Amino acid sequence: MRNEATIRVALGSTNRAKRGAVEQALTAFGLMGEIESVEVPSGVRAQPFSDEETLRGAVQRARGARESTGATLGIGLEGGVEETAHGMMLVNWAAVAYGDGQVAVGGGLRILLPDEIAAELREGKELGDVMDAWMGKTGLRHAEGAIGVLTGGRITRSAMFRDALICALAAAFRDSAF
Repeated sequence: MRNEATIRVALGSTNRAKRGAVEQALTAFGLMGEIESVEVPSGVRAQPFSDEETLRGAVQRARGARESTGATLGIGLEGGVEETAHGMMLVNWAAVAYGDGQVAVGGGLRILLPDEIAAELREGKELGDVMDAWMGKTGLRHAEGAIGVLTGGRITRSAMFRDALICALAAAFRDSAF
């Protein structure tokens, strides 16, 4: 892994919390990145309902961001939910597209959602909208996110995605000398 290198990065989202995660993850690797945020389709539902679907959305965003910009790295960050024996969990995945069609992935934290939030998601609502209504705010998905609310600000949405992205970048750096 190179220190203090500059790299061109495309993020498959214009979400401020996700951009913050990319900035933080690049800094953790000693990289200064020119980050371009672009809207690309995830290829999954607006509210992914499984680990597999959420991961697929992250990979699609990473590939789409890289293809649409020609950046060295394409990054996709996707949040979703997963039904478990313990209840509905918040999940998140990061993907990095690089090289000749290669993709590295990293998974993030999980937290149990309150039953009243899970019930609304099962009715077809999106987590961001449910959280905004629950908190009487707007734009939580661009700020602390559901995890920030549920942890009392101890973990933010940017931090959650940062850690998943650090895992994906570590795998990509092992395989490549970009």
